[in-house]
Amino acid sequence: MAEQIVPRHKAQEQLRTEAPKQKEHTDKYVSAFVSGAANTDMTFKNPLLSKSADYYKVGIDELTVNMGGLSMLEYDVDDVLFRVVRRGLDAQASPDFLMIDAPAAAGAVGVWRDAFEFRVDRIYLTLHEILERCREIAVAVGTVLRDYGLQNIGQGAPADNWTIPWAAGAGNFEHFRISITPNGQLRFSGNRIFWANFAIEVPVVKYRQIIFGDITQQYLSMHPATGAQVPIPYTVVGLNQVAATLAPGFNGGAVGAYGDPNNTTSVEYVATGNLLNTIDRRVTLEVGCSLPIKNSPLIDHGVEAPDFVLGRYMFHQPYSMKSFAPGILDNNPIPEITVPQLGTITVQGPRDRVVFHHLMPQQKIQTLRLRLWARVRTYDETQDKWGMKTIMCPVQNTDYWHVRLHFAEK
Repeated sequence: MAEQIVPRHKAQEQLRTEAPKQKEHTDKYVSAFVSGAANTDMTFKNPLLSKSADYYKVGIDELTVNMGGLSMLEYDVDDVLFRVVRRGLDAQASPDFLMIDAPAAAGAVGVWRDAFEFRVDRIYLTLHEILERCREIAVAVGTVLRDYGLQNIGQGAPADNWTIPWAAGAGNFEHFRISITPNGQLRFSGNRIFWANFAIEVPVVKYRQIIFGDITQQYLSMHPATGAQVPIPYTVVGLNQVAATLAPGFNGGAVGAYGDPNNTTSVEYVATGNLLNTIDRRVTLEVGCSLPIKNSPLIDHGVEAPDFVLGRYMFHQPYSMKSFAPGILDNNPIPEITVPQLGTITVQGPRDRVVFHHLMPQQKIQTLRLRLWARVRTYDETQDKWGMKTIMCPVQNTDYWHVRLHFAEK
């Protein structure tokens, strides 16, 4: 008979749950929210790093900016991009060919001169704003011609007067138009009445480089009949500058003899430069700090010089352009330009690679200064050369920016 089988008890290891061994966290993070200023100073009660600084490397984890003070055009020098000037003078005009005083019914005496001039006296953040100002100038020219006409006809020598008389209320015509081509070039269009009586002046050399591609060309004048450029629209006679006579001759006679006033694109000029890559002076945003970064002197001969910074981010705002169908009165397509980023911009985020920089030995870091810089394009008129310089980023009271530094132990 078989022995009764009794199961032998075996000791079972009980299931144990215990927390895994935690890796010691040595990384440090510093976040700064700055409003209305381009720099911030921080003081820590305890040392920022538990070891000497050379045991760590530092980089920017996140940088978000909301700026309304960094203009595409340099506005603090009161430059003039271009202005519409007259080809003729009257008895009360000065020899600079600016518009005459407006009548009392128009408001201030200088309202015509201001309306005909693109003066960079405010901040321009987008290309749309620049093109809108160009449109306002074109509308102002048409409004003056419709409401007030070309006055003071027949005073003085023929070269000093309006070429074609134009009476107020003679027709609801546009006369002048400023637009942009599908290739990004600035285009000046006008009927024959406009080009017979007006020219365009670019007084600043750097803007001549952008518009004409030639720093010696100051004026843009087109022959109203042939459409050819008039290289010398003004000449010096005696002590005064006078309007040069159009050759071949083009003066006097009825308005209808000079083409359709409704044809605003009768004579056009297309600029040389592409505004989408020439008009914007902004290059990069840069974040500097007071940390002991290797090979990074913050002070050079007593002057702050951020030759090497924690982060340098290209101010890249790509444009997309879509052309509409040609207009009703002309064959010029009207392009639509789209800017993807306008407002708060995250230039460094969680999906971007962090560039770390090594630190030099330093114990007990308890103070930290962060500054926001901007690299902009400059132009040297003497050498006819474009360059760059680093400036403190212009920040308005309503602007703000956020930066987070990541200290990783090596």
